[in-house]
Amino acid sequence: MFREYLILFLLAHIIADFYIQTEKMSEKKDESIRWVLIHCVYYLGIMLLIALPVISYEAILCSAIAAAFHLLIDMIKFMYLFVINKKGKMSKIIERNIFFTDQFLHFISLIGVAYWLVKNNICINQWKTIADFLNAVGLSGFVFVSWLFVLLLIHKPANIAIQKLLAIYKPVSIITDKKELNNAGRFIGTVERIIMLIFLSIEQYSAIGLVLTAKSIARYDKISKEKDFAEYYLLGTLISTALVIVVSFIL
Repeated sequence: MFREYLILFLLAHIIADFYIQTEKMSEKKDESIRWVLIHCVYYLGIMLLIALPVISYEAILCSAIAAAFHLLIDMIKFMYLFVINKKGKMSKIIERNIFFTDQFLHFISLIGVAYWLVKNNICINQWKTIADFLNAVGLSGFVFVSWLFVLLLIHKPANIAIQKLLAIYKPVSIITDKKELNNAGRFIGTVERIIMLIFLSIEQYSAIGLVLTAKSIARYDKISKEKDFAEYYLLGTLISTALVIVVSFIL
């Protein structure tokens, strides 16, 4: 039951923190405490929405507690960013560390909330309509939620995380037409991870090599001529592949 609750809370978290929260809203959050509060109201709404099918007072209460923890962590982040920016010490490394520390703290808080629900023997009770529909199509609720969570995770959150990790290694040659390149690269990365995830789920492990080969052929000319780009490309591919392998264990 712990796994089910954790996946539900994590699903709500990535929807609220990555999909509902736009890049512009994220920038405003760093500058104004008002936007931190607005974001946390959205976060609470998504948490309650995800908790609705569970139909449990305790689950709704824990959704509110999770949102309160989220607000606390974001407030601490806001104050830390204020100090860093005031001193003019912001860098790509600090920005990367803040991002991963922030997400790690959110993850720990959701683990704590899910554990409390399990410790108090709070069961997940699906709406009858939802349960009947899933039974009719031969799909369990947990499998459906797990796939939804994984697919959402390997898209925008994965792209942002990889971008943060690779920011300090980016070659100068990549910066040309940056916005268009980033959008195309992110979309390619998402499709690549989805294909690898499908192959992993049906245990066709050798087929993953075909995906990586096709990707390498498309960039072969640049890889062979630019050492910095080749290292950057290899690092990004390895991180993306490792992420898919780790995430596949959820399924």
